[in-house]
Amino acid sequence: MRGKEFLDKMELIDPAYVEAAEAASAPKIRKMKRIRWGAVAACLCLLLGTTTVLAATGLGTKLLSVFRSREETGYELSADIVKFPAAELKGEIRKVPALIRQQFETYQPYMNWAPSTWEKTFGTRDEAYDYVGFDKLKRLSWDAEEKETTLRVLGTEKGDITSVDVETWYTEGDIRMYFFTHVFTENAEGEITFLTATTEKVGFTESFRTAKSGKTLHIIDMSAMESGYLGKDGYLVVDGVLYNLHIAYREKDAGRAEELLKQWADLF
Repeated sequence: MRGKEFLDKMELIDPAYVEAAEAASAPKIRKMKRIRWGAVAACLCLLLGTTTVLAATGLGTKLLSVFRSREETGYELSADIVKFPAAELKGEIRKVPALIRQQFETYQPYMNWAPSTWEKTFGTRDEAYDYVGFDKLKRLSWDAEEKETTLRVLGTEKGDITSVDVETWYTEGDIRMYFFTHVFTENAEGEITFLTATTEKVGFTESFRTAKSGKTLHIIDMSAMESGYLGKDGYLVVDGVLYNLHIAYREKDAGRAEELLKQWADLF
């Protein structure tokens, strides 16, 4: 099974860590979503091109930096997306604020989970979308076989929902794919950024592609890890919602990984 870690307190970082592959031999990547009110803590950063990916609406993503420290290598991405009224989440998710409040009430410092995070697993992505009840979510007719879908809701001590994430896991041979949907509400204050990090020393390359819809696909490629796996991330902002597909693959599957990312982006 894939490992999942949640941090209760790490400055302003929301506790949503995801390993990038199921098997022990596959790469271990962690993704963190955070809301920034002030400057990022000092780190050794190599600034890359800061080209902004913007649609006509002014929404999109931007690569802020690549960081290298003694422990980790990764990159930080900013997301200019819509913060929707929480009232627009009209499914059974409306029960979740009370559950998050209860988690804060019962939480003890020795517990290894974050009271601000509530999760539920579904058989399909559509079931998770139905639970959220948000009409701006794009339902894709993709042939990839879903393995598991997790709904992750982040909220405040008062139970106010700040963000909703839907993660679906797919496999095709040695290829691992993770499809993320990120929705933020008006309760999420400050600038939204995402960190992707690994304990290995790798490089990152930025590129862009235009999907069939005319929207810009922002692509970040990661060089090979010791396991032989490479990484490819595609980011799209559609109707104010951020969608991300992470692909972990071996060199022999590079062509197929490229094809899968293009196929995914063209569905929007």
